[in-house]
Amino acid sequence: MTTEPSTPIADRETLTAWAREQGVRVRVSSEDWDSITYEALSTGPDGTPLVERYRCVLPASLALRRLRLTYVVGLCHDAGGAVCNHVRRVVPPVLSASESAARHDVALVAAALVESERRAVCGATVDNLTVYTVQRAQDWQPF
Repeated sequence: MTTEPSTPIADRETLTAWAREQGVRVRVSSEDWDSITYEALSTGPDGTPLVERYRCVLPASLALRRLRLTYVVGLCHDAGGAVCNHVRRVVPPVLSASESAARHDVALVAAALVESERRAVCGATVDNLTVYTVQRAQDWQPF
């Protein structure tokens, strides 16, 4: 269940203070080449879920650098006789020494993301996912 934030959060410090007050952690809820969204989830006194988010828009120079580093990873697996496809944009967690190492690293990250996000829905796991494409985001063209 997705809950909309109760009030707009102005900055990361405000989000961190709210999370500390609630006794919860701040985590990265989504990340793209041009922004990072932080989120804290808690439960209200009446049991309703509470969520606060802060979207940090990155400076243009950093966003362009991240775009150059971002990969689009396509993965698929069998789901009850049908092919289930997943696509994720991944910024490598570290700069790899070679292009092949970077492609391997982002494929692993993408598979882990798909498993954590979709395993309960379609049965995707790191073990049953097959990588069918790894391309730089700036070079990616839809089929």
